[in-house]
Amino acid sequence: MSKRTLISATIAASVATLAACGGGGGGGNGGGNGNSGQPNIPETYSFESKITAGASAVSYTGQTARQLLIADLVIALKALQDNPGATPASVENDLDFYIGGNVDSTNYSYSISGQTLIPGPTYGDISTGKNLDGKIAGGNGTGGGETSKLIGNEFFGWGELSSNALPIDLVDLFIERVANEATDGVDPQIATTGGNANIGTVTVDSEGRDYRQLIQKFLLGAVTFSQGTNDYLKTDFSDDDNHLQDGSKPYTFAEHKWDEAFGYFGAARDYNSYSDADIAGDAFFKDSNDDGSIDLRSEVNLANSTNCAKRDKGSQTGTDFTKTVFDAFKAGRFILNEAATNGGLSADELSELNTQIEIAAKTWEKCIAATVVHYVNDVLGDMDNFGNGVFADRDNFLDLAKHWSEMKGFALGLQFSPYSPFRDGSVSGANLQSLKDLLEKMGDAPVLADGSQNGNAPTGTAQQAIDAYRQDLLSIRSTLQTAYEFESTDVENW
Repeated sequence: MSKRTLISATIAASVATLAACGGGGGGGNGGGNGNSGQPNIPETYSFESKITAGASAVSYTGQTARQLLIADLVIALKALQDNPGATPASVENDLDFYIGGNVDSTNYSYSISGQTLIPGPTYGDISTGKNLDGKIAGGNGTGGGETSKLIGNEFFGWGELSSNALPIDLVDLFIERVANEATDGVDPQIATTGGNANIGTVTVDSEGRDYRQLIQKFLLGAVTFSQGTNDYLKTDFSDDDNHLQDGSKPYTFAEHKWDEAFGYFGAARDYNSYSDADIAGDAFFKDSNDDGSIDLRSEVNLANSTNCAKRDKGSQTGTDFTKTVFDAFKAGRFILNEAATNGGLSADELSELNTQIEIAAKTWEKCIAATVVHYVNDVLGDMDNFGNGVFADRDNFLDLAKHWSEMKGFALGLQFSPYSPFRDGSVSGANLQSLKDLLEKMGDAPVLADGSQNGNAPTGTAQQAIDAYRQDLLSIRSTLQTAYEFESTDVENW
C-alpha cells in the first residue's frame, strides 16, 4: 500500500468514526465529549504543523479581528444618544470607522466582565490592516474588496434599494438613517394603550426598524458567512499548489484557507466541550489553557457559532447543529493537515473533503435559518400583543422592532452561500425565487399596530393588514421548514 493510499484509508476511517460518535458540541442540549476514543482527529480544533516541528498550524487572526469590529460597531451603536448639536456626517464618520477605517492602533471595546483578554489592547495586536468593507460581498462600493464574491452579481431583499445596489449600499443606508435619528433632536412617539409614548432610542425609527440589530445581523451574513462559505470553503483544494507552504508560515495555503473559514464561524477551538446552555448564555468562554487570560483567537465563542447553540438548546427534537458543524470543520482540517506532508490530495481525500465542506456550510446556514424561524415566532408573538390599533406599551413596540430587525437581518444573509438549498437544487420546492419571495414578504419594515408598514397606511382595516402579515410570516416559516428540512415541532417552538 502506498503512503498516499495509507493516508486516505486512515482519514476515511477517522471521519467515519467521527460521524458515528454521539454527544458533544454543546451536543444534544447537554454536555461535552467531542470524539472520545478517536485516535486521529483531535478533540479540539488543534493541528500541529507538518512543516515546522512543534508549531501550531492553525491561524485565523484576521477573522477574529473582524468579528471584534462587528461587535464593537454594535457597542458604538448602543452608546449613541440624541445629539442635535452634532451633524449626521460626524456620526456617520464615527460608525464608518468600524467599516473601513484604519483601526490598527485603536483599542478595541469588546470586553468580558472580570476577564483579561489577549491579544490586546488594540485591533492591530490581533491582526493588522483589517476592515469590514474590504471583505463584504460585492466589494466596498468603489471598485475594491470582494467584487467577485456576490453570487450571480446580484443582491436582493431590500426593496428601497436600486436593482444594482451592493450589500455595502445597504450598510451605508442603515448608518445614514441612524446618523439622522441621532442628530435630529426628535424622539418620535408611538400610540399605546396607556397613551402616546416616546421611543426613547435613536437606533430605532418610528417604522419599527432597529438599525443596531439590522446592521449587526446583516454584516454577519454579508461578511462572515459570505467569506466563510463563498470564499474560503470554495478554495480549489484540488490544486496541488494550494498544498504548498504559505510563504514561511508553518502551514500550507490550503490549511490557512480552511482556518479562515473556521474563524468566520466564530467557534472556540474546544467548542465540543461546551454545553449548548454555556454557549448560549454567559459561559460562552473559558480559560482552556489555564494561563489566567481569555484568548480571543481560541477561547471565546462568537457570532454565528452561538446561534447554533441557541437553536440546539431550544430544539424539541434534539438537533445537534453545534457538533455537526464543528466535527465537519475538524474532519476537513484533519485531511488538509495530513496533506501538508503529501503535496496534495488523492481523489478519495478530495471527495471526503468536499463532503465535509458541504456539511459545514449547510449546517452553518441551518443555524442562521433556524434563527430566522425563531424571530418569525417572536414577531408573531409581538403582534399578538397589539390591541385595538395600538401597542400594548412601549416595550411591545421595541420588542417588535428588535425581533423584526433580527429576522430580516439574518434572512438577508441566506443569499450569500453557494451551498444553500435555495441555490443548489438539493431540496425539492426550494429555489432562489422562493428566497426572494420570502424576503419580499418580510418587507422593509414590520406591520405596526395601526396596520401601517414602512410609512404606508393599510388599504383596509388595521386588523386586516395585521392578519395578512401574519399569514405572510407563517408562509415564510413554512418555506424555511421545507428548504432546511426542519421538523415541524422545532419550527413551531424555536
